Amino acid sequence: MKSLLLVLALGGAALADAPSSRIAITVGRRGFEPGDITVAAKQPVTLVFTRTTDATCAKSVIVVVDDKTRIEKPLPLDKAVEIPVTFPKAGKLSYACGMDMVKGTITVQ
Repeated sequence: MKSLLLVLALGGAALADAPSSRIAITVGRRGFEPGDITVAAKQPVTLVFTRTTDATCAKSVIVVVDDKTRIEKPLPLDKAVEIPVTFPKAGKLSYACGMDMVKGTITVQ
């Protein structure tokens, strides 16, 4: 219930509010859902991407961790891909397909 209230308080953005939180992100015809997530700085989180369609260019994902670090993973159809990450500082970052056409936003607080 706490997570649901935090999501509602943030206008629908998913929030990772505890150590080792998991955020499920679906990759479908409309792109990444949710397209905006909020996480805590310096707290471990696992982003779990699942591609549910072939009708997308998002067959891989690139997660920007900081100014120097990016994580790139292939997204096989109907298989969950876990990306454990800790964002070092507050700011706005992104995740996107390999072509940078399908995008999402990570707000680190």
